[in-house]
Amino acid sequence: MSNSDMGPGNDGWQDRLRAILGPEAADRLIEQIRNQGQDPDQFMSQMLNPANLALVTNQIQQMLGSSGEGPVNWKLAERVARETITNQHLDRLTADTADRTRASLRTASLWLDAATALDPTTGPNMALSRLDMLAHSLSTFRRLLEPVGSNVSRAFSEIFREQAEHIPPQMAGLFGDPGGFVNKMIASVLGVQYGGALAELAAESFGSTDTGVPLMEGSSAVLVPTNVAGFAKDLEIPDEEVLLFAAVREAAAARLYTRVPWLRPRVIDTIAQIASGFEIDMETIEEQARGLTEGMSFDPSSMPELDMSKVFVLDLSEEQEDSVARLQLLLSLVEGWVSEVTARAVAPHLPNAVALRELFTRRYATDNPAKHVWQAQLGIELTPRLQREAAAFWQQAEFRVGIDERDALWAHPDLLPTSAALDNPAAFFGPDVASVEAELDSFLEDLFNDENQGQAPHEPGFGDVE
Repeated sequence: MSNSDMGPGNDGWQDRLRAILGPEAADRLIEQIRNQGQDPDQFMSQMLNPANLALVTNQIQQMLGSSGEGPVNWKLAERVARETITNQHLDRLTADTADRTRASLRTASLWLDAATALDPTTGPNMALSRLDMLAHSLSTFRRLLEPVGSNVSRAFSEIFREQAEHIPPQMAGLFGDPGGFVNKMIASVLGVQYGGALAELAAESFGSTDTGVPLMEGSSAVLVPTNVAGFAKDLEIPDEEVLLFAAVREAAAARLYTRVPWLRPRVIDTIAQIASGFEIDMETIEEQARGLTEGMSFDPSSMPELDMSKVFVLDLSEEQEDSVARLQLLLSLVEGWVSEVTARAVAPHLPNAVALRELFTRRYATDNPAKHVWQAQLGIELTPRLQREAAAFWQQAEFRVGIDERDALWAHPDLLPTSAALDNPAAFFGPDVASVEAELDSFLEDLFNDENQGQAPHEPGFGDVE
């Protein structure tokens, strides 16, 4: 196309613009140019002359910045998350608040000694601001969402590659390498979106395990006192009781993830595996690609959001359904154990222990910050659907075999109950408690003997779903 083809009265560029953006978005853009008192043909002709083209190209490159390697611009994600917290949810911990929080976690550990056979964590008790929580969670958050970002980026690249065939030669100069441009743009959009989600978690989570997923590495019990206080302010229960209850829950979960070495990797790896295997709905991606182009801005903070809940093919394979069910069962067993052990630990100490347990259970099932974030960004519901059944199972386990044998069930995934066993805990243990203890001892002896002989322990999927 020559420069004369872009002259006044020629609407060839408008047809190409419609092919790229879609008719509605293109017509809206043309109308906006007219509303600004400019002739669209002259405006486009001026924009595409070499001098102006260089300026526009530079603006686009500044907008996208350096996304680094990978499908998500994590530098931008961290920046957006920090700016969101700073502008909307900034909290500053006083020395007194931090001391009270750490003291609550120390007290929680003492109470838990009588309720579980699992040893305490080895790391320091931590009181974090929201910005600190964000920083400590970023690594795990990235591990979980990177596979999804990779799938989405690849799908958008395919769509834009098809649309790029219709870009006039003059406009192609805006993008340089079309493939590289699209990858950077999607990486930036995902960075903004994931940054907002990370900020939401940091602004609402009580601690490192409050979302059902262990967000922090290491062996520490962690609380975000500002978030706990926000929950407590509407309750007719003393703030100190709420803080202590939250501390016991966090300390219990931290013990479990620390002292059961296979547990955290199993949860994280399973989520990442499920997320990476989701198929992308290309028709929805194409619709969102048009909306993305329509909403593009030179300000990264105002970039349009992708509706991730609609880009995944909802028809899961049998293998995926099985993996999701196993994950939800495992999360239910974790939450049920934490709930039951916490209730036992606080019963002699907190007057409102029963009410607090119900409040936290209800929050976990309905208002958990992870409920929206994980489903919106990962496309899967990371909720412990069987948490009440699991809590009843662990209560029955303590009654039938005692605290030590109850907690020994976490020694290996094969020892955990199936979903069917949660419906009938009595059948899991059987009428002869002694036989259960003998079977457990025999299994552990065989397992340790195999390890001593250099054999890899059997690692089938835990708790087969029936």
